[in-house]
Amino acid sequence: MRSLTTIDGKPDAEAFVAYLLTVGISTHVEPASDPLSKSSTESSIGSFTENTSGNSTSRPNDAWEVWIKNEDRLPQAKEELKTFLANPKDPKYAAALKQANLILREQRQEAKLRQRNLQSPNLGDQRTSMFSGKLPPLTLTLLILCCVFSLLTAFSTPANENRLGLSIVKQLKFVDMELFAKTNDPTASLQRGELWRIFTPAFLHGSPLHLLMNMLALASLGRLVERLVGIRRYAVLLLLIAAGSHLTQGLLGENVLGIQGLSGSPNFVGISGVVMGLFGYIAVKSRMRPDLGFGLSGQSYFMVGILLVMGFAGDIFGKEGGLQMANFAHLGGLVAGAILGFLSEARRS
Repeated sequence: MRSLTTIDGKPDAEAFVAYLLTVGISTHVEPASDPLSKSSTESSIGSFTENTSGNSTSRPNDAWEVWIKNEDRLPQAKEELKTFLANPKDPKYAAALKQANLILREQRQEAKLRQRNLQSPNLGDQRTSMFSGKLPPLTLTLLILCCVFSLLTAFSTPANENRLGLSIVKQLKFVDMELFAKTNDPTASLQRGELWRIFTPAFLHGSPLHLLMNMLALASLGRLVERLVGIRRYAVLLLLIAAGSHLTQGLLGENVLGIQGLSGSPNFVGISGVVMGLFGYIAVKSRMRPDLGFGLSGQSYFMVGILLVMGFAGDIFGKEGGLQMANFAHLGGLVAGAILGFLSEARRS
């Protein structure tokens, strides 16, 4: 901050610093006659402009020292001072008072908005609400449907006398397996207009452990996303992720990219592809929006990586130990969720 000049008389000093404000030069003004009673300016002109209309009466030795806050603007301020001293009664200086007060008012409003934005949110409460409490309705509904259908179908292997279970499996799998056996076409059921099959394999599971692991993951990730985006957006998100996951798994043929064993299949069950999509969505969204106050742990990234590596390795090197997973459903869901997370934040910016 550099001293520019001392101006006699409050009205002239007020008019000059008001004009400087209108041309973007910030100032500090203080009484030159009494250093112990400094009047700090707010934004650019002194606070004395707030309650005066330029008709103040000067006191004896009523001198005001003008300081320039930004030294880079000092040369311009000196030129403006020469112009002012040549004709201090120029109407433009009196007119500047009104304009300067409007600028001050706008600056105060902007400062209040910035202060609000800088206030730290109560992240503790947010984390508590996101990760605890009752399950939100759509996530709870999905959990119930998965458990009911898994039990009714004896985990996708109903006995011949279990007609209801047989019918559920026949209708909910990606393709009617009897039709697929005849046509070898994974799209055979979809071509008949049975488009629900794009989504319904998620409700079937292959074993109690398969169901348990998926339900635990869905309860955690689904709870978070549903509360974060709301039930309607969450429903759309689930459908898009399921489509990305199930179509990738169901439509990819054998030996993808010429790699022996790296194959898709329409004969798959489970909601794990959707769970992977929710993971990808949260991973990207929390990275792009650190202000949300939560993120995924390094351990969770490690576990997802291990799942993908072991799954695809099991495909390529053989399924020893019964390690059979819908790996392209996992990968397709993860990629779909990550893309949706990116798009949701890119649209905001």
